[in-house]
Amino acid sequence: MLDANEFGDAVAMLYEAAAVPEVWPTAIARLAEIAGCTGGLLFVHSRQGTNWVASKEFSSVFQRFLDQGWMDRNARMAGLLAHGGTGFVTDHDLFTEDELAETALYRDFLRPEGYGWGTATHVRSSSGETIVFTLERKFELGPVSRRETELLDSVRPHLARAAVLASKLQMQRAQVSLDSFEKAGSPAALVGAGGALCAANPGFEALIGQIVVRARDKIALEDTRANALLQKALADLGQDRVGDTRSIPVPCRGDRPAFIVHVLPVRRLARDIFSRAQALLVITTTARGLRIEASLLCELYDLTRAEAAVAGGLLEGRTVEQLALSRGVGRETVRGQVKAVLAKTGSRSQADFIRRLAPLTLSA
Repeated sequence: MLDANEFGDAVAMLYEAAAVPEVWPTAIARLAEIAGCTGGLLFVHSRQGTNWVASKEFSSVFQRFLDQGWMDRNARMAGLLAHGGTGFVTDHDLFTEDELAETALYRDFLRPEGYGWGTATHVRSSSGETIVFTLERKFELGPVSRRETELLDSVRPHLARAAVLASKLQMQRAQVSLDSFEKAGSPAALVGAGGALCAANPGFEALIGQIVVRARDKIALEDTRANALLQKALADLGQDRVGDTRSIPVPCRGDRPAFIVHVLPVRRLARDIFSRAQALLVITTTARGLRIEASLLCELYDLTRAEAAVAGGLLEGRTVEQLALSRGVGRETVRGQVKAVLAKTGSRSQADFIRRLAPLTLSA
C-alpha cells in the first residue's frame, strides 16, 4: 500500500490539476509511477469530440494513435465501457490471451509501439461526458498486477472527483466569459467541435431566428451566404491563413437589424481538456463596437497582463517606441511582448493582428 505521504502527494496533485490544467501531465505521470507503468493519458469524450492530455512519455504515442484513426476502432475502450466496473481494469479483465493476440489494436499498434499492457477506468460526468483514465506499460514488463490496480483503486475516488470538478470549473469559466460580453451589451456564444453550440448568453439567445440551431446543436445562420462564411470560418479555426473571413455580416430580417458575427478562436480554454469550446462568437451591430478588456484578452489568448497592455496599445495605433515610453520600459522589452502577442493570437504581423481584432474594438 502507499504510505501516507505518497497517497497525500498523489491526491493533492489531482485536485491541483482540476484547478490548473497544466498540472495534469505531471499528475498522470505520478499515478503511472505508482502503478509501475511508463505513462498514461486522460481523455474526455462527448458527441462534440475528444480532448486529451497525456504524460510527457506517452504524448507522442497517443498522437500517432489518433493520427492513424485508432480512436474510431478502439476495442479496449469499448470493452472498458461494456465492463461496467467502477474500478481500474486490466487487459486480462477485458480479453483472453487469444483475443489479445487477434485484436487489431494490440497486434497492429500497441505492441509494435512497444506497449500492450495497461489499466484503465472511466467516469461519467453530470454533463454527459465520458472521462477515461488509462495507464500504459511497456510490453516487456508484463501485465499490470491486481495489487497495482488495488493501489490505483485507493486513489480512484479522488481521481473521479478531480475530473468532475475540473469539468464543472471549466463550465463556470466559460460562463464568466459570456457574462462579460452580456454586461457590455454584446450577444456571445461558445462553439465546440463541428460547430456545436456549447453555451450562450441571453443576448445571443434573443437572436434565434437570424441564428439557427440545427441537429446536434450545430450553429448556423439563416442567411445562406452568411452561413457559408460562418461554416468556413469555423472549419478553418486552426489554420490562421491570410485573408480568412472571421467577421461576417448578417442582413436584417423583418424588423430585426443587421449585425456582424465575429469568430474568435479560443486559445487558452482549448488547453483545458474539459473545455468543449473552440471558438467564441461575438455579435456587434454596425452602430457600435466592443472594447476587449485586458482580462478577457488574457483569458482568451493566454496573454500576460503586460502583453495584454501592449496588445491594447497596438489596437490604438501606438508604435513600439510610444509604448516603451508610456510604460517606462525598453524598446526591446516591448518588441519581445509584441512577438508574444502575435504568436499567441495566431497573427503573422502587427497589421494582421490589428485586422483580426479591430472589428471588436471601439474606435476612438
